[in-house]
Amino acid sequence: MAMPSKFKYNSQYAIKSLILGLFFIVLLAISLGLSHYLVTQQLTAVAVQLDGEYQQRLLAAKAQMKEVQAMLQEEQETHCSEETIKLLKQKLFMQNTQPVPWVKFNDENIICSAIGRWPVPPGGIQLNRDIDGNGLVKATDARTFNKQKTIYASTTDSSAKIFVPVQSADAINKILAVCQMCGGLSIKVSGHDWVSRNAHIPPLSSIKYQAKNSNFEYTLIANENAKTQLWLTVFLLLLVPSALLGCILYLFRERLQKFYWHRRFVSGLKREAFYLAYQPIIDSENEQIFAVETLLRWRKKNGECRETSSYIKILEQDSVMPQLTKWMIKTALSELKSLLRSNQIARCSINVSAKQIEQQDLLPYLQLLANNGYPVDQLCFELTERQPIESLQVIREFIAGCKQLGCRIKLDDMGVGYGGGLLIQQLEFDCLKINKAFIKMILSEQNQPFLIRSYIAIAREMNINLIAEGVETREQALYLQELGIHLHQGWLYSKALPATELRTYLLNS
Repeated sequence: MAMPSKFKYNSQYAIKSLILGLFFIVLLAISLGLSHYLVTQQLTAVAVQLDGEYQQRLLAAKAQMKEVQAMLQEEQETHCSEETIKLLKQKLFMQNTQPVPWVKFNDENIICSAIGRWPVPPGGIQLNRDIDGNGLVKATDARTFNKQKTIYASTTDSSAKIFVPVQSADAINKILAVCQMCGGLSIKVSGHDWVSRNAHIPPLSSIKYQAKNSNFEYTLIANENAKTQLWLTVFLLLLVPSALLGCILYLFRERLQKFYWHRRFVSGLKREAFYLAYQPIIDSENEQIFAVETLLRWRKKNGECRETSSYIKILEQDSVMPQLTKWMIKTALSELKSLLRSNQIARCSINVSAKQIEQQDLLPYLQLLANNGYPVDQLCFELTERQPIESLQVIREFIAGCKQLGCRIKLDDMGVGYGGGLLIQQLEFDCLKINKAFIKMILSEQNQPFLIRSYIAIAREMNINLIAEGVETREQALYLQELGIHLHQGWLYSKALPATELRTYLLNS
């Protein structure tokens, strides 16, 4: 024999767990996206800084090369003599913030500069050259300890080439040293690889930046540890306020839900999205319509009808409900006026909750309608039991006032609401309605119709009518007739119909 499980499925906990899981997934996705955006912005900013400093040095180098070129032409220097080195030293001391220019005369294989002369280093590559003679050269600075890679600006005339360093690995390393997010680097100049450091990183951790006004293309790669720390920081910064907001929303969820629905109800009234449908109540002994129940319908913007059970409980507690109830009464009496006056329909039922009655504004409104010629005396109010009654005295006064106007009072959904049998003893009803939940069970094998029989006995004792709602099959109808219940309401006879379709139904029945 299988032992019962100790763990029971709870749909509410499952839904809450699912929502919480989705919340964390969304939060993780947002934090990952935001941290990736921040990393991209930081790396792009470094690339812009690198290129910005290069552009400044390039402008200064072009001016410096032009001055050196003019000086050599003025002094008619064509060889790397002591006089040439002296002139270059004077230029260096006058502008000591500028890089040291190199000069290579065309008929010599040495470099001439303010700090001396040395052989032309091997491996230099001309990267580009414009029509003005200016260009870029990739080479290795042999004078430095680590023989660092350097990019030179160059210019050429008939006697010499002049070079000025404008970008070096050392200058780049100084910027990267203060960049905690930078983990690797790759730089191309005019399509040629120049610098590459820790460049074997997945693409999602890097950015490419093609300089707008230069031939440099920068690929900056994020430091994975720094990137992870940034993501965790962003996640925690999002988690704390999100958790706080979630707690606030949870604590005030009922108020927020009421506010949300209230706005929708008011909007529905303004744009006339509500309309009425009428479900016939049939006297099964002669197959004639005895009355109709007025049902509220809410049309969506796409024309479809909302499921009434999804909002009716909230609507009954909303402050807009009294206004909507008055609208339902007046609209129903207007649409069915001729049918009621001609007795094609004896009664028109409208649901009303205890809360609406206790506001004590329905009776004056009914009197106003009666004074204006509306057939108020053919109304029947169905007291719903979805809300508890707070004042029996107010309900008694309402019932007494209704009967003076000729209205009837019906207890709706008997047996499944708050009051049950207690209300039957304390209030004077003209009719009782059996909830459809009992009708569904009458033909089941486990059916014990003692409750329905007791309702029948109560109705006979009080000499009032009994209505069965939710009658959907002929077998149910026949069984109810055997029990002595002849007033039926349900899809076996008709669904709820708009006023125009109800008239057609009456003509064909």
